[in-house]
Amino acid sequence: MFRVSDLFLLAPELSLTLLGLTVMMVSLFVKQRAVIAGVALVGLIVPTAFTIALALTAPATPRTAFFGMLVVDQYALFFKVIFLLIAAIMILASYDYVGKYVKADGEFYSLLLLSTTGMMLMASTGELITIYISLELTSFPLYVMAGLIRGDKKSSEAAVKYVLLGAMSSAILLYGFALLYGLTGTTDLQGIARAFQQGFQGGNLMVLMADLLVIAGFGFKISAVPFHMWAPDIYEGSPTPATAFFSVGSKAAGFAALIRIFTYSGLSRPEHGNLILILSIVAVLTMTLGNVVAAVQSNVKRMMAYSSIAQAGYILVGVIGSLDTGKPDGTSAALFFILVYVITNLGAFSGVIALANLTGGERFDDFKGLWKRAPLLSAGTAFCLLSLAGIPPAAGFFSKVVLFTASWGLGQQWLVIIALLNSIISLVYYGRLIKVMFFDAPAKEGRLATSLSLGTSITLASAALLVLFIIVPVILSLADPAASSLLAFLGSR
Repeated sequence: MFRVSDLFLLAPELSLTLLGLTVMMVSLFVKQRAVIAGVALVGLIVPTAFTIALALTAPATPRTAFFGMLVVDQYALFFKVIFLLIAAIMILASYDYVGKYVKADGEFYSLLLLSTTGMMLMASTGELITIYISLELTSFPLYVMAGLIRGDKKSSEAAVKYVLLGAMSSAILLYGFALLYGLTGTTDLQGIARAFQQGFQGGNLMVLMADLLVIAGFGFKISAVPFHMWAPDIYEGSPTPATAFFSVGSKAAGFAALIRIFTYSGLSRPEHGNLILILSIVAVLTMTLGNVVAAVQSNVKRMMAYSSIAQAGYILVGVIGSLDTGKPDGTSAALFFILVYVITNLGAFSGVIALANLTGGERFDDFKGLWKRAPLLSAGTAFCLLSLAGIPPAAGFFSKVVLFTASWGLGQQWLVIIALLNSIISLVYYGRLIKVMFFDAPAKEGRLATSLSLGTSITLASAALLVLFIIVPVILSLADPAASSLLAFLGSR
């Protein structure tokens, strides 16, 4: 039954939608980029305040609204904070790049905010149709953002490829949802969970087919092998701020929905053993291909694309442990890993954006000797790259320790060993970029001026990684109940 009070549960998404529309309207009458970006950045205070209010008033059991389609629990709120953080850092980091290359200030920021709205809904929906609509709301703005460098062939090609492959993945996902509905007679996640718990007799092969289609559909969003083929070309051709947004926002949203969907179906049941094996194979291929191919790239954006593919493999290791045992430990570790990855990757991309702006190139040779020409940006970028590699004192070290320890304890020892070996491989390409920046002779002499917005974004990201390294227990105390709330969601009705 619909209640007016339910609108409060949807307040973060509603306010963010209004903010996106407001930024679009402001851009029609005000042509100053500082005003448009300022409205977008300051306006994020409103959805953030609503999210915090929901977190402070959240009861122990999840709250549902709109006939069970909207779910507000600690899991959803954890991801909403991540998505708002992504939006804020992206607005700061993209300021100079948008003015220099995109020339469409209002469009870029409006699309970013509307896509963020879809991501927040993906983490907070408890029904298949709503999840699909949220996915499309997330994806359509991303397709446009990929082609915002008008007149650039690579950008146009990236947009076309993204649309075609995105449409294909959406169709595959929709087929999987349709199979689940046909097998269980409901699109409600709790209803589907009850159908499995009550001894579903519809045939294990059809259940496996439905789950495989769902994995394929979301595998595109999280860039998991063999559904990763879109990432390198689209990352390279898209505006660099859009690439950064794809690498963290789309991936985090995909995992938010994927984890919630697969938690309902009781994958620890014996008849789902084949699916756990398939997910494990996908994780191994994703980690290995991402790291090995990243090591031979000459373009920094393509290297970061394959790096993000490898990171998706690490996250899958934690998710598999929880799905296999029904315990929240692996999911909790994966949530912590996602938070650290988002901050780390945004910081690294902020540095790449800044250095590419200053040098006019994105290849490794263009980054030679930048430590002497832009010391602050080079140091911040190197610190974020070390965090991605899992080197202390950055938070990326603890995120991997927590993830691998939890997975080991859940019986995924062989996956953890492969993940550790892949982490060693990642040192090759992260170290290579750091070596080029700090130890190679610069192509030109003279200091490069650092803009305030980019300097602020990479400084904040680096500082956050240091703080997270210190307050790991505090973050885990938030991630643990977020993961546990998924199980509470199943029993809430």
